[in-house]
Amino acid sequence: MDDNAVRPKSLKFKEPVIDVAFSPTSDLVASSLITGHIFIHQYSLSGNTRQHRLKPHRKSCRSLCFSGDGHSLYTASKDKSWQSLDIATGAELTRVEEAHDKAINIVKYVNEQIIATGDESGGVKLWDIRQNRPAFTFKEHVDYISDMVFNTEKRHLLATSGDGCLSVYDVRKSKPFHVSENQDDELLSVAIMRGGKKVVVGETDGVLGIFTYGQFDDVTDRFPGHPQSIDSICKLTEDMCVTGSSDGLLRIVQLFPHKLVGIAGDHKSLPVEKVVLSYDQQWLASCSHDHTVHFWDIGYIFNDGASDENEDEDANGDSQLDAQAMAIQISKGIADDDPEIDIDGLSDGSELRVRGDPDDDVGSSDESDEVDVVDSDSDSGESDGPDSDDRQTTIQPAKPLALATEDTKGNSTNANEDAGDSDGWGSWGDSDDEAGKDKRRKPKPTKAERQKAKRAALAELVNPDKKKRASGASFFAGL
Repeated sequence: MDDNAVRPKSLKFKEPVIDVAFSPTSDLVASSLITGHIFIHQYSLSGNTRQHRLKPHRKSCRSLCFSGDGHSLYTASKDKSWQSLDIATGAELTRVEEAHDKAINIVKYVNEQIIATGDESGGVKLWDIRQNRPAFTFKEHVDYISDMVFNTEKRHLLATSGDGCLSVYDVRKSKPFHVSENQDDELLSVAIMRGGKKVVVGETDGVLGIFTYGQFDDVTDRFPGHPQSIDSICKLTEDMCVTGSSDGLLRIVQLFPHKLVGIAGDHKSLPVEKVVLSYDQQWLASCSHDHTVHFWDIGYIFNDGASDENEDEDANGDSQLDAQAMAIQISKGIADDDPEIDIDGLSDGSELRVRGDPDDDVGSSDESDEVDVVDSDSDSGESDGPDSDDRQTTIQPAKPLALATEDTKGNSTNANEDAGDSDGWGSWGDSDDEAGKDKRRKPKPTKAERQKAKRAALAELVNPDKKKRASGASFFAGL
């Protein structure tokens, strides 16, 4: 956490903020206050702009959420009512009075047809928003509903309660899917993790309880470590979340393996009421008892992952090119089994070993047995066959192997010699060495340049007669 990081300015209010929500489609954030007011701001690094200031409820507005398309805002209040507002105009679209017998604690958008509400006595209702009436009513809890989350794939609504139980509802059915055993502690927050395989709940004693999805009788794992209650959980990735605790800290927590990754924000020992993630995964917003909505930069979590992914893709691209090149060499009979030679044409050893069977004649002109041999009796480089027993031969110091070609006169030539690349480094531009001057090694190429050169070299290996290799044009010029 960096207090000097560049981020949108905090939103300061005259009264305590109870809930905060980001738009799922735009740079808008909504805040609800204990007075019943609702504020909608457009946030940015250059400054925040207030879009609406409304007072739809007589008593405190305890919860709010955006619709899936970001066009509507749903709010719920202590006055037992819920309503929807048009984001563009601020006009009231729907209002339901006396929606519950007790004050409503939470409202949750499920889909374009259903919203869910939970009250302070444990009641849960699923509302058909087309007709503004409850589709199903559940009374499985005996204490307040603290949080809800919707599993889109399973079409399950999960709710936590102050009575220590987790309840699961199929939104298409009138009976609950499952209700857990009492966990002997209040459950305050909930999130679905690990691709829908785990359900994480925050407890008042600072423990993260972990259910295996479908096994809701009891937790299968516990992660203690928070000194105080975990009032809010915000999912970042499938194995990482941010917790808001009563000690004022926003902690980045990794699951499986369980560990504390770092601190995302600090409310200076004041309890965190809510923490949410922006639609572009760049910012966290959190509210506390300091009358303020703070923004925290969290984009580095996702940017690092993208960078690692790109590096993996680049590495895979290199490996695939190398494998293709080796396959082509083998098919053409020029591959070497020497483990000291890598695909980039560089040798880890001080010498190249003579290819082929040790009993073979070194003067053979067979392409598969091509080696760097100096014939002391011939200037033309022609091979006189296996009868040259009296010929002195020496093995030159190691350099990348070259594809053998023949000119119109039948003389054997070397690709490196055609390319004017006597230092054996191949493809990184024409040599700037001059007669009598020391040779200089070229700068190391970038990854993109290396892959581009490999692709060009693969084309040349597949179709060697299609286009004559230009000077210094191939990464595999030494193969």
